[in-house]
This record gives sequence, structure tokens and C-alpha cells, in this order.
Amino acid sequence: MVNTLTLNPAVDKVFYVDRIRKNVTSRIQDVRETIGGKGTHVSINLKLLGIGNRAFGISHGATGRKIVEYLKREGLDVCFVERGQQNSRTNYLLVENTHDCTVIAEKGVPLSDGDIRDVIRLMREKIGKNDILVLSGDASNCPASVYNRILGELKDKELKVFLDTSGETLRECVSCSPYLIKPNLDELSALCGRTVRGTTEEVVAAIDSLAGYGIEVIAVSLGKSGSIVRNGEGIYRAVPPDVAVFNTVGCGDSFLASLICGICRGLSTVDNLKFASAISSATAESPLSVGFDIRRAQELVNLVKVEKVR
Repeated sequence: MVNTLTLNPAVDKVFYVDRIRKNVTSRIQDVRETIGGKGTHVSINLKLLGIGNRAFGISHGATGRKIVEYLKREGLDVCFVERGQQNSRTNYLLVENTHDCTVIAEKGVPLSDGDIRDVIRLMREKIGKNDILVLSGDASNCPASVYNRILGELKDKELKVFLDTSGETLRECVSCSPYLIKPNLDELSALCGRTVRGTTEEVVAAIDSLAGYGIEVIAVSLGKSGSIVRNGEGIYRAVPPDVAVFNTVGCGDSFLASLICGICRGLSTVDNLKFASAISSATAESPLSVGFDIRRAQELVNLVKVEKVR
């Protein structure tokens, strides 16, 4: 069973504008509302791909209730600790006609030790042995070691852990040897302690420098340039097709969900990378921050180029 965790969920309000200029009024052309938070995005994308999953998290106030209701409407098994005080955060996404997207994110409600204990208690109750656990988001409303604490409490479950986080949270949690990490270039640079540019040679060298952590799969996201992925079979580079990008928010979450889906279904490395790259590209064409057109993704699969570089 796949389980996701979102410790700082949000409502995403997406504003579509012509162009943003400083000190000039920008007229809103359209507004849409959807759910935010990387773990919730992974859950919804997995559901779209036919992979049932549990969505764990903590929500606060009226905004939190809206988040839980949204997840239930998506047909997910929602396992949230719900609090009545304060409100879960709202993110504001400003999408220009040029398809540039600016995200203005609230910090979210700081979690107490009791909050984290209650989330762990719920996870211990629901999660089975050898399940998959997706830890997604930087958990900026918690101590940087929060994922380490959670994994320590769930150690007897022998989980396969997929980690997609950043900053100090990432640096702390790689010491737990997750099954997979999905850093972008900035996050990879922070892990390695040096600037890593997007060339195949530099990325591969950076991946090699992380060997001591015992991470089985390292999937480095390169944005529109694709990804470089190392697993037990070697190192591969995937290059997606050119698409009409609407906004890139949520592309990484759909890429991760697709990788998980492919692993659950036993796809080959090449087929999985083609599939995940196509899903990510289809997400870039969507006006929202979560979800994609599965038929469009299927059209793009054969346009993805994957080569083994080592």
C-alpha cells in the first residue's frame, strides 16, 4: 500500500493575469482554487494513475476542513489529524500570459510536539509492514528532523521510503537511507556542498558522491531538460518532448507519482522514465497545480528520449 504524508497542506488559489509589473495594477482574468501541498499532490496524481493510497497529514480550521473534503472527493483514504484552531495555509499562484508562475506561500501553522505525536500514532495504526511511504514537502512548520523522527518511530514497519524535500530537512533525512530521493539541481548542490550545473557529467559525479548514504534510487530533476536517474541498473537520462507549457507548478509531484506507479507495476527503467516524463510534460500543459490529462500523457510517451549514460 502507498501512503503519503503532508505536514503543511494548503489551498492553492491560482490567479491568471496578463503580466505582473512592480507598482502597477494587474487585472485578474480568472481565478481557480485547488489543493496544495506536495504530498496531497502525489496522492491525487497516484489516484489518477489507478494507484489507491492513503493520504496522511494534519489540517487546521475551516481551510483544513476544505482540504480534507477535497481529498475525499478525489476518492482517497484520508487519514488526517484535524485541529479546530487557526487555519491551514493558503498559497497564491500568479500565472502570467507568458506562462511564468510566481508562488506566494504562507508559512502554515507551526506543529507542536503533541501534533507530531498524534500524526505518528495515526500512521502506526494504519500503515502496514513493507508499505510505501512518501515523505513530500519541506515541512517548514516543523523541526528539520521531523521525518527522521517519524521514520524512527515506524522503523519496525520496514517501509520503502520515497523522499521529496529540500533544505535542512533533506540534509537530515538522507541519513535515514530512504529508497528514493528526487532533488533538483539546487537541492543536489546543497547535499554535495558545491554548485552542480546541469551537464550529465556534473550530475553523475554529484550522484556518485552520495553513495555513502545507501540510497537505491536518486532521481535528479532538471526541469524542461528532463531528469537523470540512478538505480541498481545504471544511470539514465530522460529528455522530454517540447510542449506548450502553461505552468510548471506540480510537475515534480506528478513525476514522482509516476515513478512510484511504474515501480508498483514493475515497469522497466526505460519504460518508467518515459512514462514519468510524459506525465510531467502533460502536467506542464495544465492550468492547475495538480492533475494532468492522461490521454495527452499517453500521446507524449513515445516522444520521450531515454538513454543509458553508464
